[in-house]
Amino acid sequence: MTYTYFQPEQQFTDCFRRKPFLFSHNLDSNDLFSTASVEKLAEIWSRDNTKSGFFYLDRKFREWGSDDHKASLVEAFRHSDLSRMRMKLSFIHTQPKYDKVLETMTQELSELTHVDLVKEYRAPMETLFLTSPNEFTPYHIDSEDSFLLQIQGTKTIYIFDGSDKEILKDLDIEKYWAQNEIALREEIRSRGVRFDMEPGTGVHIPMHFPHMVESGPTSSMSLSIGYESIAFDRDLFRVNHQLRKLGLNPTPPGKSKVIDNTKMAVVAGAKGITKTLKNLQHK
Repeated sequence: MTYTYFQPEQQFTDCFRRKPFLFSHNLDSNDLFSTASVEKLAEIWSRDNTKSGFFYLDRKFREWGSDDHKASLVEAFRHSDLSRMRMKLSFIHTQPKYDKVLETMTQELSELTHVDLVKEYRAPMETLFLTSPNEFTPYHIDSEDSFLLQIQGTKTIYIFDGSDKEILKDLDIEKYWAQNEIALREEIRSRGVRFDMEPGTGVHIPMHFPHMVESGPTSSMSLSIGYESIAFDRDLFRVNHQLRKLGLNPTPPGKSKVIDNTKMAVVAGAKGITKTLKNLQHK
């Protein structure tokens, strides 16, 4: 197979979904990700309320879709070296040509990993991250097996072994999906593996492997390709979080299909009741 974006490397097969690894790509030479092209994307995202992402400016969160957000997003991007900005443009594959990038990458990654990504995962997500110099993305986890491709500037990412229960407990995962909270404990800080990113390099981040990111001395642009397993359901973690509040010790998701199905039936019933009550209130 002839590859458009990646170079064949054994680690794609050996490490996918199991451990992080560096790889090479050539997306930094693609005109779709030039500064001028991405500024056009930022303009589209600033005008269209159906687009999504996040936007921090001067270390303050700007509500997505607000007048403040729309007025400052493009200007912050144009002066990113000075603006202390962190910006995320989600689902850029909804735009012409960017959808073809995602489609081709998915085909190549399926070949390289020997995993049918279309069959085993939900529709992939293509997300662009733009940051000013010396910005910091806090410790967090993601629901996807992802590939982060550095396009402009440099950054350092620290990735922790999510399969190690001393680093990431079931309780940590449940709390994250229930409350969007996770803490980096000082006793594990030194156990993060450091990956230095520059244009043309990428790193694989398995699902639920905690990580944090530091931007380098110049503005940074990176693309994330994320694949969420069809077996993943964040509601299962939220149910377990509530059960622990009741003093119970719930079975982790994926251990018992019968138990998982029972929990999801309860969730579906609760959502149905909530919807019915809301409808009654509006009558």
